Amino acid sequence: MESQSTEQEIPVGSLRIGLFTDTYAPQVNGVSISLQLISEGLKKRGHQVTIFAPRFPGYKDNEPNVMRLPSLKYLNNPPIYVAVLGTPRSTWKLTREHFDVLHAHSPASVGLLAYLTASTKRLPLIYTYHTSITDYTHYIKFIGGTGLIKRAAAWFSKASTDLGDQVVVPSPKFQRLLIAQKVKQPISVIPNGIDLSMFKSAKNPGALRKRLGLSPDATILLTVGRMDPEKRLEFIVEAFDLISDRVPNAHLVFAGDGSSRKSVEEKANTIHAKDRIHFLGMVNRADLPDVLHDANVFLSASTTEVHPISVIEAIASGLPFVAVQDEAFEGMLEDGMNGYAVPLDVNKYADTLADLLPDRERLQRFGAHSTTLSEKYSIETQVMSLEKLYLEAILQNWRGRLIERILPKEIHQIPTRIGREINEIPQKITREINKILPGKNKD
Repeated sequence: MESQSTEQEIPVGSLRIGLFTDTYAPQVNGVSISLQLISEGLKKRGHQVTIFAPRFPGYKDNEPNVMRLPSLKYLNNPPIYVAVLGTPRSTWKLTREHFDVLHAHSPASVGLLAYLTASTKRLPLIYTYHTSITDYTHYIKFIGGTGLIKRAAAWFSKASTDLGDQVVVPSPKFQRLLIAQKVKQPISVIPNGIDLSMFKSAKNPGALRKRLGLSPDATILLTVGRMDPEKRLEFIVEAFDLISDRVPNAHLVFAGDGSSRKSVEEKANTIHAKDRIHFLGMVNRADLPDVLHDANVFLSASTTEVHPISVIEAIASGLPFVAVQDEAFEGMLEDGMNGYAVPLDVNKYADTLADLLPDRERLQRFGAHSTTLSEKYSIETQVMSLEKLYLEAILQNWRGRLIERILPKEIHQIPTRIGREINEIPQKITREINKILPGKNKD
């Protein structure tokens, strides 16, 4: 395992937190971005954070708190590396390090490492359910067919979730999903957060329009993120084709890269307005506010989202939002207020855009409401919610270990009245713990 960390003096009252993930930089996706933001937010609040992630050949971390695990390449497009567990250096590091709480962000090998470490060291384990892996089984080729893969993925997903002491989901959509799957552990909804100040304004207004040679009067429709099959980007190209004559000053811009980029470019080349479709490729995160603030409307056609950071960034930049109907956008998209949630029908999607785009007053009003909706998605709010959950998990873990020591092993042999009183000890301890937890009402 590679490590650039150095011993630091830990502030009084801080926590030692281990974050475990199978996806991290240089991968660019919602999970990796979220983890970077969470890590920085926790460190700002005085906590020591260590991130465990697979090694990416040729990539060197700028962050001193990232521990890279030896890995093997699993997929080529997109490139995915799977950590190899049980190596001497990784075992030594995890044995040597002291943690107060572990937080797994994926169900694969690094997530399993979090569970094994928590079990061995008797630590509380939080598990965040970022992704419904049944929506991504098309990346796996298997002789048994997709049906078998989906069933196996569903079983594995539930089994992984049940390994945690508590489960975090970024949206009510996934809370409902896990309840339907009869997940055993307590489920907390903690929405993703971003640095809102970063998206309040552009550092270089007009930079995108200058790059593309577009006038201030051009209407820019924008998507940002991975260009992969589940994003349905060809659907957006088809919708743009249908409105290109009705809104002649409209331009469609894709910011991002991925396995579908070639097919989307090929699709774009088949329409008569192909010269008004632009592909930026990967955009440096520092330049993203400039791109967003030059756009007029943000688009999505995906129905596999959880609580997309790209959408939070878009509405924080004051963009109206038009999407295919999906529960993931609950709280970020209010139909008719800051955009529209449209059925998965390309003609209806196109008609919605054609009606909205010429109406500058409505675009401005929708954009202002988007900014208002974004205010509840700050990284500070997310980090404080996680911090509270960590404290609850630590105290619950302490309570359980204390009870193991003070309760007789053969409690059924104790007279009923005394046994009942002893059984009430956990509840009494819980009430005392709740009195000191942040945000708890004191009785």
